Amino acid sequence: MLIFAGKLLLYIIYTTTTTIAQPKFISHYCEKAANYTVNSTYQRNLDTNLATLPTTNSGFGFYNLSTGQANDTVNSVALCRGDVEPDSCRSCLNDSIVNLRQLCPIQKEAIGYYDTCLLKYSNVEILGTTGIKFYVFFPGSETTTDVDRFYGDLRPLMDGLRGNASSGGPLRKFASGSTDGPRFTTIYALVQCTPDLSDRQCSDCLENAANEFANRYSGSVRGRTLVPMCNFRYDTNRFFSERNSVIPPPPTIQLPPPPLSPPPLPGCS
Repeated sequence: MLIFAGKLLLYIIYTTTTTIAQPKFISHYCEKAANYTVNSTYQRNLDTNLATLPTTNSGFGFYNLSTGQANDTVNSVALCRGDVEPDSCRSCLNDSIVNLRQLCPIQKEAIGYYDTCLLKYSNVEILGTTGIKFYVFFPGSETTTDVDRFYGDLRPLMDGLRGNASSGGPLRKFASGSTDGPRFTTIYALVQCTPDLSDRQCSDCLENAANEFANRYSGSVRGRTLVPMCNFRYDTNRFFSERNSVIPPPPTIQLPPPPLSPPPLPGCS
């Protein structure tokens, strides 16, 4: 009987006892340009990396880890949607690890999207990069009869959320909110970036994702674009938790200037 120890054993047990119950990704991709061989150094590094990744939570549902050296380096990133509770976030990440290894059994690079989280691992650098190989679009089947008015209401909401998310700091770049739409509708929207991006990188990523969607699906009353480093979604039905929605700060109160000091009395110095 062979005896294994540490996190690697836990990972192997987990992957072999939960293969049936894994929910399907809403989208995934296996990069076929670079593969590894079974029992190689890269596979051992990947096993170790993904077993350890769930312990690297930033506190806001962002995980990242690098394992190994040179050509056998494994980089991984996971991000939970900003309104997801911690337990649901961990569960989504665990499902992602198991499912992605099954779907991409020998690929050095892979990405999987669930509704509430994403996982990507690669043999090349991930953090701080903004190169996009492909977009994942989810347009709605319903279209608005007044495109100009709908987007006239949606655009300021998206611009505001993009600014809030981009300036969120190095731990969390997420914003959600709503606005009144045409014909007594409410438009809900959410944007998020991986927090390793700079303010400008985040803003540009979200703007490009929104423009790519609009160019293809103009008039859709709901839409979503996913890329590894940012994503956005809007809908006329609420799809996120209001508890974590961004609340605009109160207006700044302009205080009157202090009164001028009275002039000194004659003879006083």
